Amino acid sequence: MVTFTVIGLCIVFYALQLFSNTVTAALWYAPLQTSAWAFEPWRMLTSALVHSPSNAMHLLFNMFAIWFVGRAIEPALGRARYIALLSLSALGGSVAVLFLTPAMTPTLGASGAVFGLFGALFILMRATGSQTGGILSLIAINVVISFVIPGISWQGHFGGLITGALCALILSKAPQRSSGDRVKDRRRRSRWQLIGLTGVAALLVALTAVGMQLVNPYA
Repeated sequence: MVTFTVIGLCIVFYALQLFSNTVTAALWYAPLQTSAWAFEPWRMLTSALVHSPSNAMHLLFNMFAIWFVGRAIEPALGRARYIALLSLSALGGSVAVLFLTPAMTPTLGASGAVFGLFGALFILMRATGSQTGGILSLIAINVVISFVIPGISWQGHFGGLITGALCALILSKAPQRSSGDRVKDRRRRSRWQLIGLTGVAALLVALTAVGMQLVNPYA
């Protein structure tokens, strides 16, 4: 349900973008928009819902990737954890953009969240002992594409990949104890996972606070 909801939202926003350019300008993210000159931190997440109006392949690739990988991860994690993974990966991508992109360069697209899914899938497959050659090849190809094709935010891809992998590591390595009571064990594990994901969110917020001080539109 979450996977198809996200895809539906991105398609709806893309249609609105084609209708009015103000939609794109209102939702994209540039480092300047989390700085002393402007403070619109919601853009760090809303930018994941909009794509380049002049390049339909941008939308199609990201939606296919979310559909392909999300159908495997969402049932494994459950809706709440999956939403957290997507949101934190998108935010992590924007944090990397904040530190590594010129202040007035706008970025947009769900690529940060997509790379977060790639990183998470690799960690989850490793945790279950599955073969990871396929996902490693997929990540490698997309990393190369990020640097070879101009106009692609490799910074957002990098931030999303690292954040998604970190979230999956927390989810898969959360302490678990076999007490004989499955419900109690599940709740204990969920609490540790919640604490870990909250820690990731706090870290990203802290990094944003630091990065805001470094933005210089005159550089």
